[in-house]
Amino acid sequence: MFRHFPQLILGMCAFCCVLTENRVHAEDEKVQLFLLEMFYDSTVENSNELKAAFEKYGEDHPGLKLYLRDVYENEKGQQRLQEMQDYFKIKEAKLPALYGLKYFAENIDSAKKMNAKLDEMLTLTAYVRNGCPHCKAAKAFLTKYGGRYPALNIVYREVTTDKTASQEMRDVARRYRQRAASLPLLHYCNGVSIGYSTERTTGVKILKTLDYWSEGGVVEKKK
Repeated sequence: MFRHFPQLILGMCAFCCVLTENRVHAEDEKVQLFLLEMFYDSTVENSNELKAAFEKYGEDHPGLKLYLRDVYENEKGQQRLQEMQDYFKIKEAKLPALYGLKYFAENIDSAKKMNAKLDEMLTLTAYVRNGCPHCKAAKAFLTKYGGRYPALNIVYREVTTDKTASQEMRDVARRYRQRAASLPLLHYCNGVSIGYSTERTTGVKILKTLDYWSEGGVVEKKK
């Protein structure tokens, strides 16, 4: 089960939950797991090292579900990569490559580069202003629901006291051909959300986006 663009629908989630219900321990917590894929060629010299780094990242960051796609040995991996190339209009992706949360990153040739890109994928940056009631409401919303996505790193950037954050916000808005006309500006899932109204409106849209790139699962609570 995995979704990569709007036409593909995750199915059988409820059925799977029923099957695994009796195996879920009391200390486990139901959350949303972000889905990440790694495309690699097992004949390339450092493929095993990068594969291990990808798996290690998953071990260190609860709340992820990882998929390894060997495009050399696995026909499904080749087909999946072709889907990515067609969707992102890439003639030939440079492997290894990562996909998740609407990001597709090519030529990930070191563990350092992999970790940095995965960190970027899993970060929600909120550009806010002190004294802004909409920013305050957005913070309360993210605090309330952030635990639902244990792998999501929420970062707040204050744009009136930090000139670097202000310029960064303008650059982000420009990248997505938007105007930062109001605050907060949320950057996540390779897109932006500008302004915040209420939990029932803006909040629902944020959750729908995060849920689209994840699926229900469990993580073991830390003792």
